[in-house]
Amino acid sequence: MHMKTKLLHLGRAPKRRLALLLLATPSGLMLSQPALASDITVASPVNGTNVSSPVWVRAHNIGCDSLSPSAFGYSIDNSSTLTLGVSVYDIDVTNQSIAAGSHTIHFKSWTSNGICPVINTTFTVSGTAPAPPAPPSPPSSPNTIPSYATSSGDIDGATNWEYVHDTGTPGASVGSTLYPATTPSYDDAREFYMTYSDYGGERWYLSFGTSTSATHFVYDTYVYFVDPSQVQNVEMDVNQVMANGETVIFGTQCASGSKTWEYTVIENGSPHWVPSNIPCNPTTWTANTWHHIQVGVHRDSNGVVTHDWVNLDATHSVFNNAVGASALSLGWALGDLLTNFQLDGIDAGSGSITSYIHEMTIYYW
Repeated sequence: MHMKTKLLHLGRAPKRRLALLLLATPSGLMLSQPALASDITVASPVNGTNVSSPVWVRAHNIGCDSLSPSAFGYSIDNSSTLTLGVSVYDIDVTNQSIAAGSHTIHFKSWTSNGICPVINTTFTVSGTAPAPPAPPSPPSSPNTIPSYATSSGDIDGATNWEYVHDTGTPGASVGSTLYPATTPSYDDAREFYMTYSDYGGERWYLSFGTSTSATHFVYDTYVYFVDPSQVQNVEMDVNQVMANGETVIFGTQCASGSKTWEYTVIENGSPHWVPSNIPCNPTTWTANTWHHIQVGVHRDSNGVVTHDWVNLDATHSVFNNAVGASALSLGWALGDLLTNFQLDGIDAGSGSITSYIHEMTIYYW
């Protein structure tokens, strides 16, 4: 966490599937052929959730059977209309109008071998969301991102990323970053690389905007580890300086020690990690695979932070009573918005971590 006072740190290779599918390609042709194992991650709407209309439709795709995608799109319920993604890898539609009731979105990907298995997400639309000049506090549906939220945009390629050893961790670390970094799926991902000794942690941080009024934040990114067994903690934070000059720490980490998503609270003038009810252990994440993470948080006017929910690879989990004071007087500029991505090594000796991020975006309102 990027702070003058630092947090204390506690201590697919998919199976081949065969299925006979009869689906339209983007050109309208009908294909009937064996389908291969698919790798589509649905970010929104999350299966089994309640959302408002217009619906944010977002998914990520890397093809199937080790082949890159040639087309990617979705259809709704029994409609024959296929809406193509912004690229063959990503769908990102923020204002899909869908009537109230239960619906299913069918995500469809094609490679040079034809169609991949269709991935479905079923959800309930509660109605049309209002667009007031100021957002509700707290929102009536805290697991959604409203259409009026401000977006940082994709900050992978931002030129002002910095990095430093986190002195709140023991040992030592040396980090680096590279953009664009070639991965098995992208040429525009950002690489974060570090060597460490004695559980050392490296923090990469970026100023991405200014706001004293925003009270709700969603940290949204794809993360890829070459060897997750080296990762003790994956920390993802947003820091904001309120109008009274105090800096609010929205700190969240997937921790191998407690095997939970942990959150920060201020105790005796410094931040501390608190385990939550939601399981998480980065050492068990699949290697060489993109994992999609979204964390929703909000604060009140006194800097008391509530951790609302987390989505990990389309699994939606709600925090229970993850609430605490989380503001400090650090003397930072009013309205400063800053995000952190931190990795802590798991070995008492030494090791290295190679990781990538893609489409890191912070939403706030």
